[in-house]
Amino acid sequence: MTVRAAWLQSSGQTREETRLTLAALLTPSGQSAGETPLRSRPGVLPGGLVLTGSAPMQATVGTGRAIVQGKDTAQGAYLVAVTAPEILPIEDGDPQYDRIDLIELAVVDDAYDRTGTTEAVVRVVKGLADASPAVPASGPGSVLPLYTVKVPKGTSAGTGGIAWDKGAVTTQHWPVVALGGIMPASGYKGAYPGQYRDTSGLLQRWDGTTWVSYPKAIGGIAPGSTADGAYTGQYRDAGGGLQRWDGTAWQYVEGASTVLFGATQWTTAQQQTLAANTWTPISLPTVEADDAKAWNGLTYTVPRTGWWRLNGHVTYANDGQTGMRGARITVNGTNQPRMTWLAPAGNGAVCVGGSALIRLVTGDMLQLSGYHTHTAAVRTLGGSGYGCTLAAQWIRS
Repeated sequence: MTVRAAWLQSSGQTREETRLTLAALLTPSGQSAGETPLRSRPGVLPGGLVLTGSAPMQATVGTGRAIVQGKDTAQGAYLVAVTAPEILPIEDGDPQYDRIDLIELAVVDDAYDRTGTTEAVVRVVKGLADASPAVPASGPGSVLPLYTVKVPKGTSAGTGGIAWDKGAVTTQHWPVVALGGIMPASGYKGAYPGQYRDTSGLLQRWDGTTWVSYPKAIGGIAPGSTADGAYTGQYRDAGGGLQRWDGTAWQYVEGASTVLFGATQWTTAQQQTLAANTWTPISLPTVEADDAKAWNGLTYTVPRTGWWRLNGHVTYANDGQTGMRGARITVNGTNQPRMTWLAPAGNGAVCVGGSALIRLVTGDMLQLSGYHTHTAAVRTLGGSGYGCTLAAQWIRS
């Protein structure tokens, strides 16, 4: 018979049939396509089988319930309950090398294991002392690893025993819940689309391929850590403002105009000397605003795609009254006609520049440059109320 039913026949139901059919109430393993139909997810029900160090060389595993999947698929899953704490002595450490012991929950079933024993047991598997110790292989039967315990060389009750509260114990098991239950976070893949888990207070849903963070409520603002939106129109807190999911990517909220950047030559000591007949990037040491931390002293890296209002001015000292004075804002080193300004020199300081509206994409690089045609070098006029300035304001996506 390949079709099994629980409590159908008036007599003759086997233990195997009971395990296989009751597994319909358990979460499938789901770690591979072949495992999903009949193998159950092994693990410990949340809150159970907690290990404590009850003596220097003694561990105690508390009460709890667990699922142990049979080694053979046909065995089904064993439902196990530990009804009283299990006390487990740990042997003294090796004189020369560390070792790793394994604490496991095992179901030994002679009908399948041919050991002559049929029992459920919490046991310690002693590891091999070695210069590079490894976790030992499990003992006989169908096994659920619970914990590993590092036993340093020379450890004994007389030396203070195992450092139970200082990293000696590593948890090896996963939480498990009934079919449809919400799991605590774990490293397991989901078993079916629509399965849920709780990870650090955020609900996630398995979509058949990956875990997708789920908003706490439709219309609620998701945290900034939400990688992908759950629906078009969802909002998340981006730290510096709201973002909206457009179905493909997060976009900053329309109309939320924010001054993101402004830098200047604020003092006379910051002024710069420019050679004639060449465009020279202007150094702007004093940063007045830089929300995205995107300015390196000469270049501003655009942090948001969208429409930007840019302002740039270069102010020249009265080092000569001949030739032209210029300013421009380049994008990725390329001149933009709408952001290039020229004016003749005069008897006094000359301020050249303007503003422009331009669409930029994330990663574009902006620079303010100065230019003049005087016969000798000309200085910028740092400070004195006319300093060189570059400012950028994001308008909308």
